[in-house]
Amino acid sequence: MIGRLLIVAGLLALALPASATAASTYCSPTGDYCTSTARQGGAVLLRLSTFSFSGSIRICVTDPKAKRACKRFPLEKRGAMWKVTVRWHRHFPNGGKGLYRVRFFTQSTQLGPVLDFRP
Repeated sequence: MIGRLLIVAGLLALALPASATAASTYCSPTGDYCTSTARQGGAVLLRLSTFSFSGSIRICVTDPKAKRACKRFPLEKRGAMWKVTVRWHRHFPNGGKGLYRVRFFTQSTQLGPVLDFRP
């Protein structure tokens, strides 16, 4: 019975449009960092929190027309964590309606998978 439920759940996931299954949060398997996109008060927030590194990170946003913009942001110490929260519309160009892709980097290493959002 459980096997059938897993098969049905898998088929439903394949039948859903990509935007319905798009990732908006990720935490590393070790839990040393988490990334997310979230909507708050009409604004899209891009976030990273970590306890394992400090300094700055680079956030790259690709718009629906495949134009990519990258900017560097300093991590701020908040309690035991280093964090950054960026309002997408203040720092990145608006490429119109559609699906946007976000990547977080430290040095040249991508942190986790690509996350998605719609403005």
